[in-house]
Amino acid sequence: MTDEERTRLQKHLLKMYKEIEAVCVKHDLTVMLAYGSVLGAIRHKGFIPWDDDMDLFMPRKDYELLINKYADELPDYLQIYAPNARNKAYGRFAKVIDVRTKFIRAGSEDFNDPSQGIFVDIFPLESMEHRPLKNKVRRFIAMLMMYIGSSVGIYEDKSPNYRRLMRYSVSTRINYWLRYILGMLFSFVSYQKWMNKIDKFCRNDEETGFVADLLGDYTWKPIPLDVFTPPVKGEFDGTDVFLPHDSIDHLVRTYGNWQRIPPEEDRMQHFIREIHFYEGND
Repeated sequence: MTDEERTRLQKHLLKMYKEIEAVCVKHDLTVMLAYGSVLGAIRHKGFIPWDDDMDLFMPRKDYELLINKYADELPDYLQIYAPNARNKAYGRFAKVIDVRTKFIRAGSEDFNDPSQGIFVDIFPLESMEHRPLKNKVRRFIAMLMMYIGSSVGIYEDKSPNYRRLMRYSVSTRINYWLRYILGMLFSFVSYQKWMNKIDKFCRNDEETGFVADLLGDYTWKPIPLDVFTPPVKGEFDGTDVFLPHDSIDHLVRTYGNWQRIPPEEDRMQHFIREIHFYEGND
């Protein structure tokens, strides 16, 4: 993306967040920024300059209410795609997608798929018991299911663009074909059903005082719930947002030395083919 496109994308994401927040506030649902969005809020008072997405946390109970009960209260152009929800899952956690836009990811084939739009990720915070061995087993099974499920997705897509992307080294080529074969072997269960199964496996409605993000990539060890709730107001590009109750604790647990600015080659970004914004009036 050009700098102009990235700036426009960030403004669009913030508008989407405010629409999600409005529904959550109306129904007393807990929502807050997560991961890199919190890092941006604390370190940069807004988006990380090179960031191109927005992440949110919600406790599982509130997450379920938003995606299955109050989703229709979002503007019509914001659709929620999630496991065990009305719209099919695009991944293992919820994505709120602006279906008027296009955010065509590298390797994508179907440009007409409504899920190929600008999106905000929502991660459910799952209750966790403070039992290290049990939690490690639970996480291992979840990760194994995620690996198999994503491999089935690669097999089902059979994307020549993605296959070309994975040719850039011997290790990536080997990884691609291993996952393709694994996906073929487990394709008796569809990608959508794998995402639903993973979601159900990770869910825990018991209140333990500890939570984790089993569906994400970072926060899977039990963390005291009061690190996240109640959320507090913070500033983000001149707009009020909800942040974890102890944002610094969240950042240290996730990134370690979160104050360090990473070198350019280590800055995480999405690989995209095209981006198109909605040109009408919101």
